[in-house]
This record gives sequence, structure tokens and C-alpha cells, in this order.
Amino acid sequence: MATQPVSTSLIRFLTAAVAESIRRASEAGQLGSLAPQQATAIAPVIQIPSDPRYGDYACPTPLGMAKLCRLAPAQIAQTLQKHLDLPDIETQVAGGGYLNFRLGDPFLAERLQELLHLGENFGKTAIPHPERILLEFVSANPTGPLHVGHGRWAAVGSTLANLLHWTGHQVEREFYINDAGNQMRLLGQSLEVRVRQLQGEEVALPEDAYHGSYLVDIARRLLGQVKAGIRPLPTTLEEYTDFAYGEMLAWQKQTLQQLRTEFDHWFSERRLHTPDPQTGLSAIQQALQELQERGFLYKAKAPRGEDPKPGAEEAVYFKTQEFGDDKDRVVQKADGSFTYLAADIAYHRDKVQRGYHRLINILGSDHHGYIGRLKAAVGAFSPDVKLEILIGQFVKLFKTDPQTGEKTEVRMSKRTGNFVSLNDLIEDPEIGVGVDAARWFLLSSSMDSPINFDLDLAVKQTFDNPVVYVHYSHARCCTLLRRLQEEEKVELTNKVPLTEQQKLPYKEPEERALLLRLLALPDELIAAAEERAPHKIIRYAEAIAADFNKFYDNCRILPLLKEDPLLAQARIQLVQATQQVLFNVLTGILGLSAPESM
Repeated sequence: MATQPVSTSLIRFLTAAVAESIRRASEAGQLGSLAPQQATAIAPVIQIPSDPRYGDYACPTPLGMAKLCRLAPAQIAQTLQKHLDLPDIETQVAGGGYLNFRLGDPFLAERLQELLHLGENFGKTAIPHPERILLEFVSANPTGPLHVGHGRWAAVGSTLANLLHWTGHQVEREFYINDAGNQMRLLGQSLEVRVRQLQGEEVALPEDAYHGSYLVDIARRLLGQVKAGIRPLPTTLEEYTDFAYGEMLAWQKQTLQQLRTEFDHWFSERRLHTPDPQTGLSAIQQALQELQERGFLYKAKAPRGEDPKPGAEEAVYFKTQEFGDDKDRVVQKADGSFTYLAADIAYHRDKVQRGYHRLINILGSDHHGYIGRLKAAVGAFSPDVKLEILIGQFVKLFKTDPQTGEKTEVRMSKRTGNFVSLNDLIEDPEIGVGVDAARWFLLSSSMDSPINFDLDLAVKQTFDNPVVYVHYSHARCCTLLRRLQEEEKVELTNKVPLTEQQKLPYKEPEERALLLRLLALPDELIAAAEERAPHKIIRYAEAIAADFNKFYDNCRILPLLKEDPLLAQARIQLVQATQQVLFNVLTGILGLSAPESM
């Protein structure tokens, strides 16, 4: 894997320092009954105190070591403090066993210089054992436009992929196209009826057909191509299905690109049903054959542990209970047809064969029952491949009713007939909020929490709207830096100034608070990636904006260009750093724009 520029993770830096002090103190016999092999197993914890009086970072690990060492936590902390090798960082024992750290100015200056030097790469880190990860998300039927729930998974999946990449993993994004089964036949039938209607026939749509007006648009395009001599009018259901399929998939791809969501692979479910030219077996048949050889399939009239129901016929069951599922599952019915699970098994066998270390699937809450089955599918083929299933809640849209003044849920759209599409959320004249606001609010909550999307708030151009507030903060940085360069003829530099006493020339608490917030970017990304929590970067962006605007309001720059040029330069560099970190977060992680003026 290609290496990438590495930013300093302050938490990892301090964790390593504390771990080394534990090793040294243990080898010196100064940690009571703690054996050296026990010392190497201790994983120090580094936290950011809620009260800055307790330092910039704190380590509560001595409290957890007390039982192993049979020593008081404060004594352990004092011992570790003596073995710490941290020049330019002040350490203090407090709170009956906490180790507190306050970063010295030379150390902070070095980290700020690193930030300015790395620029658009600041925030990227490396890990000792990077993984090759396949992230599957969205995964829709190509029978209609994507709905708002798909939009949430698109925003979450693409942001999580960015986080994993920035923290050192090799990530590939995959869209699973559910293009097999009865729904595709219904799509073709629906299009055929719409074409016949446009030709003047009085024919009704079947009750189970797709009723959205988007199929009327597709029918018009088909007839337009027929009239232009581009293609003949379809004569079979398969031809109608294929045309509708191509149109719908192209539309879905365009919508996802509009939402700034790209995929490395588009995997067609049809591939799993197509016989291999050499073996004559489909991927599903090959997968079940391998499971049979591994002893994971059996024929029965009921799953193990249950009595057959009257009239039950023999089916083929997969021993999913052996992998933690609540019961075994049918993969082939008595009539020989395969269940949906059989296709899922073949698909995940294909993933395993492609050589990934970890598979991550993002699914809606209605797929919660699939967790055990999919884990069984992967575990049966390779116990070494890790599978994560991330389950997320759905999205409800709310807008103020102009007649009642009350917030009401928006449920339907003219285009789809029964739901609000992702296109509607982005661009509809009545409810559309644009790409940036759509991504921001779809990312704003933890995946396991439902979203009540306030459409009115998302389009407000005031600081009540967090998108506007963060965008404005970035634009404010850009505007000030342009003025300094163009009007004041200031040359921006990456060399961080220190006073003769090796101190940063800061005068106000807002300066140091902002710098610490900016330097936390690598750790914020690491935590969000490890916890699979993209919403934490939304909170981080809001915190940067709040800290920057406090700094901007209390720390003037222009009057100091002549009065105190050293302080002016130090503050200019904080503006440069803020602009860079906001740009990296907005464009590199969240997939939003970073306006330079507003």
C-alpha cells in the first residue's frame, strides 16, 4: 500500500510516552507487584479534560493500575511521571492518580508548523496494520429513484470511506445492484403499459406495478428514440425490462454523483444467477456446493430444534446457528428455487474470494434480522475475514405548514407517487435543500438514531443553520487572508514565530484554545473512524467554527501589523490553520463544498 503523509496524533504520542514510562518503571521494580509481562499488556488511556485547568490532556491509567500494583494511584502516577521523557510538555499528578499534561509552546509551535506544512494532507495518519476494506452501502433496486433513506447511507458510507482512508486503510466502495427477481419483471411490465398508454391504448397499470410518474418520462424517452430511428420498439418483456433497467440505473448513478458519492464497484446480482461457461453452475450453486462440502447444509422439513409444520416439504437449510444466528435458514426451497439468502451467501463468498481483510455493510433498520445470516455466510467461507454490519435508522422530513404554522411530516412526492426521493431532497423547488445541506443533515446524527430532518432550517441563511455557520467561518478565513495579501501586502509564511523566551506570542485564551482544537484533527478522525461515527466530525466542524469566531471577535489582527508584528503573524497563522482544517474537514471528509466568500 502506498504511504501517505503522516500527521502527529497527540493522543497516540502521549499514549506511547506513558506506555514507555510504565515499561521503564516496571523494569526498575518501582511498580509494586506489577510483573514486566503485565506492564506490556497495559493500554494507557489519554483524555481531553473538560476543564482546561486540569491540563490539555490527562491520563487516568494509574487509577486502573492500583490493584495490579498494590499501590496507591497517586504513588503510581508519581512514579510514571519520573520516567516520562517529554521535553516541552509539563506533567502534573492530580486528582488522586491522574497524570495531567500541558503542551509547551515549542511543542505547540512545532505541531502548528507541521499543520501548515502538510496543508491538505494534515489529518492523515498511518496505523501499524492497515486493512484492505470493502465498504458496501446504498445497494438499491434499480426500479425507481433513490429515496431519502438511501441518501443517508450514501452520505454516511462515503464519509466513513473517507475517514478510513485518511486513517491509513485501503478502502473500496461497492454498490450492490438488486437487479434480479420479480421486481425487475414488474418494472418491465410497468414500462410496457406506460408506452402503450402514450400510444393511445386504454390499458391500466397492474395493481402491483410501479405507479410513479418517472416511468412515464422513461416511456417518452423510449418512444422518442424509436421515432428517431435509434432503436426499434421492444417486442418482448425482456427488452422493456432491459431498457427501463438501464435508464433507472443511470439515474441512480447520476443522483449519487450529485450527492458527491462515488463507487469503485457496481456489483450486479444477476452475475450470481448466471451459469459459469466452464462449470455450468451459477455462483449461487457453486456457493451452496461448497457449503455442502464443508458440512454446513442439510435437508429437512424444519430447521434443527423445531417440529415440522403439517404439510411441510423438505428444503435445504444452512447451519447459521453455528455462527450465532437464532435458527438455521432455508437457502433452497422444496421446488428447487433459491431464497434471497442464497444470493447473499454467494455474494459474500465472492467478497471473501477477492481478498479483503474486512467487510463493512451499511443496512437500514429493516434488515436487522440479516446480521446473523450474513455473519454465517462469511464465517462459513473464511473465519479470518471480519464482517461488520452497521444498522442505521431512517429519515423523516419535516416542513412548516404555511396554513397552520406547524411542523408536519413530508411523506410523498408527485414524481414517485409514494415517497420523497433523494432528488427531491436535493433539487425540488418546494422542499429541496441543495447538496451541502442534504449531506450535512443526513450526517448530523449517529447512525443508530432516527433523523427528523428540518427542511426549513436546512435552507435558512442564518447562523441558526449549522451549515451556514461553518461555511461562513471558512469564508471568513479566506476573506481575511485575501485582504492581508492583496491590500496589506502581507506575505504568508509557515514558519511559526516564538519570542526570545521560546514562547508563543499569544495574549488571549482564545488563541491557545483554537490551536488545540485544530491540532486535534488527526485524533478526531481516528476516533470517528474507529467508532464508525461520521457524525462526530459534524460536531468537530461546529466546534472549530465556534472557537474561531470567538478568536476572531477577541483577537484583532489588522491594527497589530505595525504595533506588534510578531503577535500579528502568530494570529495570521491561526487563521491560515483554521482555513486549512475546515477545508480538509469539509471537502476531504464530509464531501461538502468550502466556499471562499459568502
